Amino acid sequence: MADDTRTLTKPATATPAALSAPHRKLLAEALRRAEDTRNVMEDALVSFGRWLLVAVFDDDAAAALGDRSANPVWADLLRRAGGPTLRLNEKMLYVALHIAARDRRITDEAWRNLEPGRKELLLPLGDEAVMREAAQHVTAMKLTQRATRQYVTSLLAAQGKGRAVRVTAPRVASQVRRFRERVASKAYEKKVVAALQAADPAQAKAAIDEIEAVRQWAERLLRRAR
Repeated sequence: MADDTRTLTKPATATPAALSAPHRKLLAEALRRAEDTRNVMEDALVSFGRWLLVAVFDDDAAAALGDRSANPVWADLLRRAGGPTLRLNEKMLYVALHIAARDRRITDEAWRNLEPGRKELLLPLGDEAVMREAAQHVTAMKLTQRATRQYVTSLLAAQGKGRAVRVTAPRVASQVRRFRERVASKAYEKKVVAALQAADPAQAKAAIDEIEAVRQWAERLLRRAR
């Protein structure tokens, strides 16, 4: 059986010639609306990031890019991220703030002309000189977002780096809380038990082994962190 997730993520292969005239018209309208949506979302993200930089970090790009743990407003935003009072997740907070801070410090025209989506993809490079040169390359070669991601991955690999995963106490709390909220309800627990009891023994054992691995991880982490 084919992998459903791979099928879902494959790029569309149909060409405009395969579409009827009404379908081509509908596709054109869908593309226009999608672009409008992207513009609205990116404009809102940039505006929010600039506000964060100015109002929360006193327009100090170095402070916004450095150790933010002492900033009480930022710490509370992270605590609330993804929850009922702040439905933006942590990634969106970081991206908004980092783009605003890099915009303040990188004056190169190529960087400034990139849309937020490709700027976000360049953020893992970290070094602003490298980011500036990467922006120039992305612009000159007219790289798509997909091609830009591949380009950044190749740059990181050439530096002996992978894509860094940022770990902070608020981020750990948020990630674990989201997992707990998904699986810890009595209703979900009841469904899991029923599914395991009805499953093929090999499948049930595989699921139980994964649950056991999570338990062991939690116990090991608690022993080391306390």
